Amino acid sequence: MVASSTIGIGNVKIFVNGLGEKFEDATEISVRPPSTLQKITGSGSVAAGSSQKISIGLGDFIPGSTDYNLVVSRSPALELGEQLRYLVQYPYGCTEQTVSAAFPQLYYGDMADLMQLNKQNKVNANTNILEAIRKIKMRQLYNGAVTLWDGEGEEDWWATIYAAHFLWEAKKAGFDVDNGLIETMLNYISNRLKNKETINYYYNRTQNKKIAPKEVAYGLYVLSLAGRTNVPAMNYYKAKPEILALDSRYLLSAAYATAGDKKSFTAMLPSSFSGEGSVPQTGGSYYSDVRDEAIALNALIDADPGNAQIGTMAKHVSDKLKTRRWLSTQERAFAFLALGKLARSANNSTATAEIKADGKLVAKVDGGRWRGDQTALRGTNIEIVTRGTGRLYYFWQAEGISASGDYKEEDSYLKVRKRFYDRFGKPLNGNTFKQNELIIIGISLERSFSTGIENVVITDLLPAGFEIENPRTKDIPGMEWIKDASTPTALDVRDDRIHFFVDADYHTQTYYYAVRAVSPGQYKMGPVSADAMYNGEYHSYNGAGTIRVIQ
Repeated sequence: MVASSTIGIGNVKIFVNGLGEKFEDATEISVRPPSTLQKITGSGSVAAGSSQKISIGLGDFIPGSTDYNLVVSRSPALELGEQLRYLVQYPYGCTEQTVSAAFPQLYYGDMADLMQLNKQNKVNANTNILEAIRKIKMRQLYNGAVTLWDGEGEEDWWATIYAAHFLWEAKKAGFDVDNGLIETMLNYISNRLKNKETINYYYNRTQNKKIAPKEVAYGLYVLSLAGRTNVPAMNYYKAKPEILALDSRYLLSAAYATAGDKKSFTAMLPSSFSGEGSVPQTGGSYYSDVRDEAIALNALIDADPGNAQIGTMAKHVSDKLKTRRWLSTQERAFAFLALGKLARSANNSTATAEIKADGKLVAKVDGGRWRGDQTALRGTNIEIVTRGTGRLYYFWQAEGISASGDYKEEDSYLKVRKRFYDRFGKPLNGNTFKQNELIIIGISLERSFSTGIENVVITDLLPAGFEIENPRTKDIPGMEWIKDASTPTALDVRDDRIHFFVDADYHTQTYYYAVRAVSPGQYKMGPVSADAMYNGEYHSYNGAGTIRVIQ
């Protein structure tokens, strides 16, 4: 039996004649290629009175798997549509990522709904925000801090401040947020500020120095927003500007402005955001040059909307968003908040448009915004013909599953590999396995980076002939031969894959889990992958192929 290159349900029927009787059995099985959903996007703008042609390419996507849509709007924030899409549809859900997905929707929920970014969960932006509030509450500890994962790990200082910032803004926006939830978080932030600690800070590629953790200034800023201004702590760091990073000086000055102390705001505010570019970190406060300038810009827009630095900083952040291949959720979230606020205030367009697909008129944009999917567009060669004044902005997205299962095999600062063992620890060479055989999969992770890489997700996509027997081999009798097993920070087990959330603290670490060979046949096997969630430059993809299960 050979599956075709489509997605759907396979029907297997068995007919047996014997002993004068007839027997029939029917089984339905799901069919999918050995690759995950891929997405391609594009965006731009059209000046009123001109036209723009767009070609939405579907590559080698399987016809039954494709979907595409086009959004047109007068709002310049639509140019950030890719950033919003990335945040809302990010596949993992630690506290930082949950807040990053929900935070922009406080202000741009209408845009998220227009683009149907929550369609996979069939919810709107408000529901997504409420779910984020629920998750934060579920992950809060007795002392007010929050953890990154459900029931996993210790308190996370940055995530607590970030969540408190989001909750406070959500409450201002009219969402029902328990006062006790916010107050205990703010109490934790205030108490943590009593520790006058320092950390090693890496910047300008090769330089480092001791600074106050970036959580300090951010915490002071959030406390000030919430009306809990900690003046003694603010004055302490105001007197020691040399131990503050560049973005921290912006946040501290904004804290003074929020508290009504304009004199201290002016005294603390740097003359420009220049001379210091932090080296991206995959843990801790997740700092990077992009995130630092974006968070500083976001605070400055609220503290002093007419400040002369805003235009230059906005251009810096915007240029980096357009030229950087890899961006973290922190970078995108704060950049979207800052640039989106500027774009919203600048929206004065009266432009209208006609949308044509393959030469045929399919829609008119008269009310300032329009969205159409592949049913409405009925073609992939699009033309936007505009009239009026100002500009119209567009964003398109196409998605599908590659018929060939192609992916790029490479190691970039990380190296992930997969090996098979029998239950007694003997390596299994080749890709042929016996039905009902228990197979131990060992996944090794190496890093070539000089320091540890935090928050790495390892994903192993299973072939159809395997089923996960046990994701924790320590629970299986006879596994004493496993001496080098590492423990993940968190684990996510699904029908056709397993995710290990880990920190690459050592040069080599190995994770094990058990699968059962259940169905005879030949199956394609997807790759094992490793990605640093806060720096996509660190990744590894390897090991796709074919397996055979025999009776």
